[in-house]
Amino acid sequence: MTHEIIIRNETSNAKKSPIAGSGTAATDTTSNIGGGMTLQQGAAKGLVAVNSYIKPFVDQMITQRVTTVSLRTGAQELEERMSFSLNVAQKVVGFGSSVAMGALVGGVPGAIVGGVMSLMTMGIEYSNKQEKINLQHGVENIGLRYVNTRAGGSVASFSGRRQKHQ
Repeated sequence: MTHEIIIRNETSNAKKSPIAGSGTAATDTTSNIGGGMTLQQGAAKGLVAVNSYIKPFVDQMITQRVTTVSLRTGAQELEERMSFSLNVAQKVVGFGSSVAMGALVGGVPGAIVGGVMSLMTMGIEYSNKQEKINLQHGVENIGLRYVNTRAGGSVASFSGRRQKHQ
């Protein structure tokens, strides 16, 4: 039993090329920016490069300046406000980056998924911070009860006496 394989090049007289993605501008919906890369691929690579190389460098410089405000000026409250503003700006940039990358990869559904995932990550972060605060509060209360017990129950603010007389 013999098998015969026939290879035909039916593109010799047609406008199609045997190479995928090499259509003309009229039939190809993506524009090339050089090197065979589409505009979408170039934007995705640029966004990855910014997030991987430029953003950490800039974050490091800004964070160092913000965290030394109180050392340089003595204004602790100003440092806390600047730190909060920096944190908010980083969250906004991160959200925008997630939406942009999602849009580049998957269009509108990708942008929605990127935004939802970014919001879920922020929600988990805030939930973890709240849990840490609650645990610290519980540990502090246990320590205060020990102080109250050692004082023989005479610590007014913890024994409830202060609340009865005020």
